[in-house]
Amino acid sequence: MRLICPNCDAQYEVPLDVVPTEGRDVQCSNCGQTWFQHHPDHMPAEPEPESETEAHVKEATIPPASDEEHVDISPSAPPSGPAPTRQELDPQVSDILRQEAELETAARVQDADPLESQPELGLPDTEDEAAKRAREARDRMARMRGEDPQPDVAAAAVGSRRDLLPDIEEINSTLRSTGDRQISGDAAAAASEPNRRKRGGFKRGFFFVVMIAVALAALYIFAPALAKTVPALDDLLAGYIGVIDQARVWLDVKVQDMLKWLDATAASQSQ
Repeated sequence: MRLICPNCDAQYEVPLDVVPTEGRDVQCSNCGQTWFQHHPDHMPAEPEPESETEAHVKEATIPPASDEEHVDISPSAPPSGPAPTRQELDPQVSDILRQEAELETAARVQDADPLESQPELGLPDTEDEAAKRAREARDRMARMRGEDPQPDVAAAAVGSRRDLLPDIEEINSTLRSTGDRQISGDAAAAASEPNRRKRGGFKRGFFFVVMIAVALAALYIFAPALAKTVPALDDLLAGYIGVIDQARVWLDVKVQDMLKWLDATAASQSQ
């Protein structure tokens, strides 16, 4: 039997017994396409095409949409009869009512705000625009009723707030005096720095001389023991001991001469 690849149209001649009666999957060695191949004696029957009469019958069986499904959305007729006349308000009264409504709306928005505002360091809050409009509206209502309007509270608040502010000149003078004290302190520290260095150098030098004297004295005292421990240093240590002994004798002579001179001086002064 002949196998034809549905992808690349490659043709293959294979024995009939390669494909079983129930069919099998085959693969094209040219393009790798895989398909199911039926046995030539057991090919599936092709479906018969649907006739035109059956298609018309199916279309006729579909019921059309009923008229009840349509909804009448036409606007209803306006009610008959004359419209009631509206009473016009005084422009001043309507303006006052509008301002009162704006003030109430602003107060509600401020109460509904979850954020917390930082206070201004104990200073009274300035009059906002809504409060100003409300105050003007109350003044107009008082004038319409023949009453005296309330005094300008905002001006008094601004004046008191101005009194609460610190004096700039006083702050500047305080800063200048603090800066002068700091500069004078720095100058004094810079002037005393050389003296501290001199004192520190003298202390270090004196301590260094004392350490050398202590080391030489320790070497003179422990020279015999060190010579026994290290025989190679015997000659060197012996010379060092001799020099120290000569220095001691010279120092003793000088001290004796100084004591005699002091005794003679004291005796001459007593006579």
